[in-house]
Amino acid sequence: MSKLSKLFAVSAVLLSFSAYAEDYPGEGTVNAVKSSEKKLTISHGPIKGLMDAMTMDFAVADPAMLDEVKKGSKIKFVLTKEKDGKLVISDLEPIGK
Repeated sequence: MSKLSKLFAVSAVLLSFSAYAEDYPGEGTVNAVKSSEKKLTISHGPIKGLMDAMTMDFAVADPAMLDEVKKGSKIKFVLTKEKDGKLVISDLEPIGK
């Protein structure tokens, strides 16, 4: 396979993935860490293009994320809306201490 063919193949895969997943950044406060459910309960501000401010549970893409936060942690996070419509925290970062 030529380099150009490989480039087109990779581009096609990336384009097809982006057609199914959307990312939405947000900020909020962790109200609960639900390790057994692999979820965080977060009170968050408005998430542009997705939802108003509210408190709700979100699944995490990687259970190791649960070890990065505790109740009361202020966080920045990215919600990924998967092709089935499910919202998953795909990235998070504690803010401050």
